[in-house]
Amino acid sequence: MIKVENTQKYKKNNRNNNRNIINGIYISAAKRNSGKTTISIALSRLLSNRGLSVQPFKKGPDFIDPMWLNIASRNRTYNLDFYFMSKDKIRKHFLKYSLNSDISIVEGNHGLHDSIDIYGKSSNAEMAKLLGLPVILIIDVGELNRGVVPLILGYKEFDKNVDIKGVILNKVHSKRHEKNLLRAIKYYTDLKVVGNIPNNPEFSIKQRHLGLLSTMSGGEIESLVDKTSAEIANYIDLEGIIKMSKFADKHYTDAQKKPILKLNADNAKQKNKRNGLIKIGLAFDNAFNFYYNENLEALENLGCELIKFSPISDKHLPDIDALYIGGGFPEIFSNELQDNKSIRNEIKQKIEEGLPVYAECGGLMYLCKSIAYENGFNEMTGVIEADVKLTKKPKGHGYTKLMPYSYGKGKKSLWFDKIKLIKGHEFHHSFLEMAQDKYELVFKMKKGYGVDGFSDGITYKNVLACYTHMYSPSSPGWFKNWVAFIKQIKAMYIKK
Repeated sequence: MIKVENTQKYKKNNRNNNRNIINGIYISAAKRNSGKTTISIALSRLLSNRGLSVQPFKKGPDFIDPMWLNIASRNRTYNLDFYFMSKDKIRKHFLKYSLNSDISIVEGNHGLHDSIDIYGKSSNAEMAKLLGLPVILIIDVGELNRGVVPLILGYKEFDKNVDIKGVILNKVHSKRHEKNLLRAIKYYTDLKVVGNIPNNPEFSIKQRHLGLLSTMSGGEIESLVDKTSAEIANYIDLEGIIKMSKFADKHYTDAQKKPILKLNADNAKQKNKRNGLIKIGLAFDNAFNFYYNENLEALENLGCELIKFSPISDKHLPDIDALYIGGGFPEIFSNELQDNKSIRNEIKQKIEEGLPVYAECGGLMYLCKSIAYENGFNEMTGVIEADVKLTKKPKGHGYTKLMPYSYGKGKKSLWFDKIKLIKGHEFHHSFLEMAQDKYELVFKMKKGYGVDGFSDGITYKNVLACYTHMYSPSSPGWFKNWVAFIKQIKAMYIKK
């Protein structure tokens, strides 16, 4: 068991009082399902509990892990992704938020060297090198003893430019097992072991819980995070991890930090000037909660006020100028959504009157006539004349690239066709059953599945509904154009 440091001493010694300094670590693993998400959640909560401002990041396009990290860190989590952003943009994205925190934690996806190409260009190793972060490698040692050593050495030697600073041993069976592992690692390597976590179900947030966050109450989530973090705290060298995080700053010059610090200061001033002229209703409850924080922040930086409401429990819409319905699991809560007839009817009426709406995946499903779920049909808003049918296997899963059919063809410009290529992500186990040619789909799928394998984006009145989740940093003009459109529609109604 690792000794827990004194809390007050920790606060005094490790607060980053100079926000010009970058402290950060990269949490990765030898393979998937090694416990990196649970450990990242625990580290985020433990560091936050000790008075530090923790800035979490998630590599890849995932929604669910960032939601857990949001809760654990008490801060917004941001995504880092090679498909969405150039290397230069990724570094600036990381700097932008890390300079406002005491410590940054990047949770990787898959294994350290796993990649979609044989050269590792999209791997965690490449991301860690790009960001200049020391790596803590999590190893599932449940079936390992001395054999952990060649695994560690192999990961270090495979790419010597990856700064693997320490390891966390997960699923340690006994004190004897732990002793043998530590002796072997100390004898053959120079790596520091900063965690020995017993093989105990109580020390893990199970995969099924990670995926079902949407179905849990706030109290249940907080309790699970606190309980898991408290257990893991006894087996983690938090002070050692903090010391490792200080190796990150040497990879960033004052010249690189200066423009980011100015940008952060300007954004802070802009926030104070916001007057909420544009009010956007944000569907946010157990059914709808898949939003990139970058998207929400982009709208806020454009002067919008985001007003959360629940399509499950609220009977009426708030006073708004537009509606943003993100993804989630509307099928799981389709009974509750059907039962709230009042808000379903109001949404449909407002749309018929011209309310601008942008909907993604689950939001698209909610705007349809019905969702077939568990041998029954549950009515939705009926804005889009289509029925949603679920599939066991993903219908669309992965990165998307969309091109507006009307781009560059001299047609009347619409807010969503001013960007030539739009990058996003999709993950849906459903398809739409609707009359052929009922709607003109507005995006050509250059990559991905969308609505029918060829196209995405259904428009009706002032509604745009897609299976694709857009990511603001990859298409910076996306929300700027939408907000301009909302202002245009609002001005028309004021004149009337």
